[in-house]
Amino acid sequence: MKDVVRSAPCAGVRFGAQGRREETLRSIRRAERLVLQSHVHALDSDTRYRTPPFSAKLPDLACSVNGKHRDDDEPKSPGTVLHSLGASSPFPPPALRDQSAGLSTAVAAEYTRAVRQVEGRLRRQAGRITEEATKLDHQKEKLEKLLRSVRTALVINQKNSDERTRRPATETEKDGADHLLCHEKKGLNELKQKLETLLRDTLNQLQALAQSSRTLLDCALERSRVIELLPQHGSPSAAGNLSFSPLSLKPDPSGPFTPECKEALESSIAVLQTSQQLSRGIEQVMCNAINKQASLHHTVNEGLLKKIAETQNLQQRLMLSSAATRKAIYRKQRQMQCASYSHGRALGPVSSDDLFCRERLNRPVVQVYDRHPSFQLPESRLLTQGSVVLKQHLECGEKAVEELQVAHLQLEDDSCAKRVAASVDSGIIRLRRRNIPRMFVQSAST
Repeated sequence: MKDVVRSAPCAGVRFGAQGRREETLRSIRRAERLVLQSHVHALDSDTRYRTPPFSAKLPDLACSVNGKHRDDDEPKSPGTVLHSLGASSPFPPPALRDQSAGLSTAVAAEYTRAVRQVEGRLRRQAGRITEEATKLDHQKEKLEKLLRSVRTALVINQKNSDERTRRPATETEKDGADHLLCHEKKGLNELKQKLETLLRDTLNQLQALAQSSRTLLDCALERSRVIELLPQHGSPSAAGNLSFSPLSLKPDPSGPFTPECKEALESSIAVLQTSQQLSRGIEQVMCNAINKQASLHHTVNEGLLKKIAETQNLQQRLMLSSAATRKAIYRKQRQMQCASYSHGRALGPVSSDDLFCRERLNRPVVQVYDRHPSFQLPESRLLTQGSVVLKQHLECGEKAVEELQVAHLQLEDDSCAKRVAASVDSGIIRLRRRNIPRMFVQSAST
């Protein structure tokens, strides 16, 4: 049997003041209630009732123990107190040390979970930064490849210009192909400067991404030190089902989300946006550069092909003119041979034995004509005039042959120069086609 403290009944006769009596009764009831609450058997139990480690009912527990939810004048038993706290059996509440340990465990679990969420967010952001850096690095490689192709095209352009200086002196005058090569060189230089500037920005952006990733990982490593002694999988059971975003927390130097973490996240977001904008700009610039370089390349090739066709056409016409000139020379030489023979015959015989009978002056008709006083016969006069005319014709023919020979040599030299110029331009075309990048072929086909 448990000892129960009961107050003695009051006497029926009332002689004192009413207020004093009621105050005394309230004091008695308060003493009885305190005695019941501090009974020695309230600490004897095989099983302790434990509240949740991080429970918002701890203030209510204190209030319930102090009896604030009921009237001060109404005493209540330990079973009633535990029943109001949700206990199914009348067991006493835990000791202060157990409650303090549970509360500390709950606070530590909450902090650990928040730190884990902050660390996870930092590592996820670092992963996005690394992914963007990998993508930007691939674009950097493509940009370097395109820049190498532009530099190669500049070297080829310079070789083409130097090669065209090897043409004959008559073909070294500036023409449309030279102007196209100069235009290509100017456009390639502009592309080179633009790509070099873009590559420099890309390298700077890669350094910024690497620095941001290192900062995020350093912050994550610093945050992960708080959970070194915790298991790798799962979460503490005392932490409950708490779910909140670390970014919704206010930065606290002593909390899970420090100002350094916030600054690292915000700077990484800005760097990520800048990198994405730069990536889109690189793609656009590379597409435009490939199209422009291909356009310049094909324009120069078409101009050189037209120049070769024009040179070959002129060379064929020169060959025809040279053949006609050579034919005229041969014909004129034959005429001169005939005229030279006639001139020799017109000069007369070398001796009297070479005279024909009709040419002798002792002919009977001439002797009869000479008996009469008359003019001299026109034979000698006509022979002299014919000889003079033939001599003049021979001199003119020699001059014409010399002029034809000079014209023929000039045509031959011009034809040879045209042939050499066409061969030089053809070599330039083969060099350009042999060194044309595949990306130009693909862009031109698309």
